[in-house]
Amino acid sequence: MRPRHFLSVVLAATLWGFGGITGTLLGDHAGIGPLSIAMWRMLVAGVALLAYLAVRGTLRRLSAAQWRRALLTGTLTAAFEACYFLGISYSSVGLSTLIGIGSAPVFVAAYDWATERRRPPVTTLIALALALGGLALLLSGSLDTGRNGPLGALIALGAGATFAAITVVNRHEVPGLGPVEHTAFAFTFGGLLLVPAAAATGIGAASDGYGWALTIAMGVLITALAYVAYLTGLRSVPPFVATIVALLEPLVAAIAAALIFAERLGPLGIVGGLLLGAAVVLLRPQRDEPESLH
Repeated sequence: MRPRHFLSVVLAATLWGFGGITGTLLGDHAGIGPLSIAMWRMLVAGVALLAYLAVRGTLRRLSAAQWRRALLTGTLTAAFEACYFLGISYSSVGLSTLIGIGSAPVFVAAYDWATERRRPPVTTLIALALALGGLALLLSGSLDTGRNGPLGALIALGAGATFAAITVVNRHEVPGLGPVEHTAFAFTFGGLLLVPAAAATGIGAASDGYGWALTIAMGVLITALAYVAYLTGLRSVPPFVATIVALLEPLVAAIAAALIFAERLGPLGIVGGLLLGAAVVLLRPQRDEPESLH
């Protein structure tokens, strides 16, 4: 596990942590529903990266194998976004986040055991326990069951399974398909897949400069850059470790909400944040790990 790849996953989780804040600001300002926000998030990310490749003169046709990987990643990401936001609508942000993001490492571990009879190292399991305990404490004040908690929990499990699948599928790169190209084509396709779902609930869009600034920031920085970093990190970071590090997302979101919306973390939230931080420190690559390992 290369240190720079581990830091790429940390960067991705950090950027994702601002997604909820930006989405909330955009939804409140422009009256856009959650599925429309997810659609714009993916479309802006994909189109921005395609434009970047075109300006650089590196936009090209993909091979059949590269197309299959990009379309699979885009489909899984669209499913993750839809399940996550639907889970919130039926339960609550806290419950959907706890189950949706918290279950992803468990799904990865179960997959590795079922396919390769491979158990995670003890240190990694300890980090998972710390991270899940910290996540539960961090979200303890927002674990409402909502209007249909069981259904929301089931849909959130779907989000966890699809995020785990994104990570496992991209464990190995397709030759010649870099993270920028991969994210560009995958997210453009995934965003188009979300158009019918968003249309069913009424597609909304920003109508002024501030709204479009939020939309572009959410698509380019919080989504495009974050997923490029995450896919880059998966070059050497094991999927199980990557999904645990991704649990930093709600911690960053809670800190950002405290700073921007003056939301109070509380003693349990602070303890939960410290446990999450301890889990990431425990997982960090050691200096004596050979940099040449891939």
